[in-house]
Amino acid sequence: MNAHEESLLSRLSSLTNFQSSDLSLNDNLQRLSSMVADIVDVENCSIMLSDDDANLRVCANFGNLSNEAYRESVKKGEGISGHVLASSASLLIEDIGKSGFARYARYSDASKKGMICVPIRADGVALGVININGLRRRRNFTRDDLHAMEIIAAFTGNIIQSQQLKRTLGSRFAQMSLGGGMTGQKISDAQNPGRMAKILAKSFYREMAGAGFGPAQIIDAASEIISELGENVNKHRGRIKRD
Repeated sequence: MNAHEESLLSRLSSLTNFQSSDLSLNDNLQRLSSMVADIVDVENCSIMLSDDDANLRVCANFGNLSNEAYRESVKKGEGISGHVLASSASLLIEDIGKSGFARYARYSDASKKGMICVPIRADGVALGVININGLRRRRNFTRDDLHAMEIIAAFTGNIIQSQQLKRTLGSRFAQMSLGGGMTGQKISDAQNPGRMAKILAKSFYREMAGAGFGPAQIIDAASEIISELGENVNKHRGRIKRD
């Protein structure tokens, strides 16, 4: 392992200190973009997410980015980012001026001729991309940098899923599924645990599906909730025994 690899691995470990706050997803990704710039030692890092029409938009950025770029929408398959989103494959460009993407170059500075763009995936689906360019101390990106960015992209995908889950559980499902789901029904029905479980399950599925989660993700989330419930029940039983 060379010195650059060791340094990258050491800096990548800082990701374990990242705690998703109660801020919005964009605000959390803004914090992450700053960390990414430090980890790979670059001047610019932008995180783009796909909207409902599969168009990419910048939602977080560290470094210099024009207001026009923030307002810009990149169609799937177009440009560098759109190409990476469509192919779901990472891209390392050593010299954009000598590549097939030369017409998309934004910077004339020689230090910014190289760039890396990696897809952000969750359960095999590309949700967006991360772009970096402008090495601070070296001339060229390496495969080690690309691999580091792929690790960061996987971490970013987990953050996005976590934020989606928090938003779902903090929605009307958690506060109103019982009250709203029982409209026009007898109070005695609301006291039936089995009926409550069915209402909660249906509400949970509708909210998760509405938030964009697929069947496999919903099952994983439900399994995690069941596991947490099991732990809480065991703790409660332990307290009862001690009392």
